[in-house]
Amino acid sequence: MKKSYTINIPAHILWKVILPSVIVAVIGGIVGGIIIVDKIIMPQVVGVNRDIVEVPSVKGLELEKAREAFYAAGLLSEIKSREYDDTIADGGVISQFPEPGSKVKKGRKIAVVISKGKEIAVIPDIRNLTEQQARIELRKKGISIGKIKKIYSDDKALDLVIEAFPQCGTTISREMEIDLFISKGPRPTHAVAPNLVGESLTSAKKMIEESGLVLGKISYQNNASLLPGTIISQSVAPGSKVRLESSINLEVSVIRK
Repeated sequence: MKKSYTINIPAHILWKVILPSVIVAVIGGIVGGIIIVDKIIMPQVVGVNRDIVEVPSVKGLELEKAREAFYAAGLLSEIKSREYDDTIADGGVISQFPEPGSKVKKGRKIAVVISKGKEIAVIPDIRNLTEQQARIELRKKGISIGKIKKIYSDDKALDLVIEAFPQCGTTISREMEIDLFISKGPRPTHAVAPNLVGESLTSAKKMIEESGLVLGKISYQNNASLLPGTIISQSVAPGSKVRLESSINLEVSVIRK
């Protein structure tokens, strides 16, 4: 004959201990299940977290194409620096951070290093080009212009490049600036005398030199109505054509007590 057993649980323990424990366990199981489904199972079903994307490789691409590739992946870009590179053309991407294949949050900025091209360049033959044309050709090579020196030339027409310094065909660093010698056309035989009256002596000297003339004798006249050093008169009438390197004498105001 089988024996039967019964367990008698006091009512106050049932209601105050066992039942609340069961309820807590059930609720904990439900919450845990939701977390597992949301964080583990669902990402596996859908593939990946939609806010996380993979960084595409843009090495060697032009900057604009690299930006388009990042934008298509939901990413932004910023230029970290520009450096010389012997293998990547000017304007292309040398490197990026984070690196290709990295998992990052959508909307993140990817830093890129942009090429300035090869560090050395050969000065193109820009002789007989106009100054503007020469600037365009040098800009294509990434070469900067230093000083512009305009000189007379019987062989080159006005505004044409006579030569560069260093000379055309020279291999230089792109960090180096080159000077250009631009033709002012044939050296003139005559010059036009500038109007120097009312100018200061310093200004008059500069104007005479720029006109291709030479400062002659300076005489002084007492004149209290003018500032000291003001040109009162000149030996060659303003606008007159005179032989190049002719002298102009000046009369300058002084105040004597």
